[in-house]
Amino acid sequence: MTGKWIKVAALAALVAGAAGCSNSELEAQVEEAMRTAEAAQSTANAAQSSADSAQQTADRAMSAAQESKSCCQANSKRIERMFEASQRK
Repeated sequence: MTGKWIKVAALAALVAGAAGCSNSELEAQVEEAMRTAEAAQSTANAAQSSADSAQQTADRAMSAAQESKSCCQANSKRIERMFEASQRK
């Protein structure tokens, strides 16, 4: 990802150079492009971290739901057996 931003910054530098910008202006533009790229990478890293955390929470919720379903099915079978036993008496 950072490599892409470096290429973009280099392209911006080339375009600025072709347009007749001075070296200091060109350097300032490249630095600004690099700061923007670094900020974008930081934002992407934070988003990935949040997504990973959300996935872990979803996995725990799915596990709890499956446990609840198993328990419910077991209780339903027990109740059905008790009902059938009471009908035989």
